[in-house]
Amino acid sequence: MAFGKDVTENFLKTNGLKLVIRSHEMKEEGYEVEHGGQLVTVFSAPNYCDQMGNKGAFIRLDGKTMTPKYRTFTAVPHPNVKAMQYANPMLSFGM
Repeated sequence: MAFGKDVTENFLKTNGLKLVIRSHEMKEEGYEVEHGGQLVTVFSAPNYCDQMGNKGAFIRLDGKTMTPKYRTFTAVPHPNVKAMQYANPMLSFGM
């Protein structure tokens, strides 16, 4: 992380917010709460790049109180298909 609690606090105050939820930084448990509970990093790719062994996570915010609830999950085996087969229909020929 390239910023401290002071930056988070200033950002929240300036923008009238209570919490920053950010992503795209691998966390071993799938998420991490920092800066006194004001900053959450969530990462939804378990076993990142098939080698990191990390959990994935997502956050649900209660609709009335906006209280975050964290759910973690582990990786499952990949299906036996070529990489990007679903993304590119040209790759499905000859299978």
